[in-house]
Amino acid sequence: MFSFFEQLKEQLGPEFNDTLVNYQEKLIAWMGHHARKTYLNIHVRTNLKELDADGAVLIVDYKMKILPTSSRETKKDFFGKRGWSLHSVLVYTKDIEKNCLNIQVFDHWSDDTRQDAWFTASSIHTVLENLQPKPKWISILSDNGMHYHCTELMLIIGHLKEWYDVIPRRWLFLEAGEAKTAIDSHHAQVSD
Repeated sequence: MFSFFEQLKEQLGPEFNDTLVNYQEKLIAWMGHHARKTYLNIHVRTNLKELDADGAVLIVDYKMKILPTSSRETKKDFFGKRGWSLHSVLVYTKDIEKNCLNIQVFDHWSDDTRQDAWFTASSIHTVLENLQPKPKWISILSDNGMHYHCTELMLIIGHLKEWYDVIPRRWLFLEAGEAKTAIDSHHAQVSD
């Protein structure tokens, strides 16, 4: 790629150098994004492959804000408005007999737009109370937002075995905006 751009600079002349440098930087950024996305999505697939009859993989995510009037507003119109927070938990379990994944979605709405450890914990609590059959272990995947990556939530997760008889195997923090999972598709459908 670098040789290609050098050859283009030679062929086109110095008046196109700035434009070619700009295009090359954009191409490098695009390639970096796809490399990160591929790497992070491998983590999702790896966790799903580790599923057995006793476990569950939870993918958790917040939809930033659902506005009562329109989900297609400009940023200028969007900021400062009050809406609803939506926290979703996508639960994968494995049916060993049929060798297939079962998927359930739990949506939790709040008219308080704060996305904090306590709302996240109550969302996970609701899932663990209602999930049938209850798994013996879970792995959780999320972005690395401060509502997930905080002391309060990690202390709560440390009590899952005591409170729900569920062992938290791991919490994997994915880079925000890079690993697109099925939960992002779910949020896109909710917004429309």
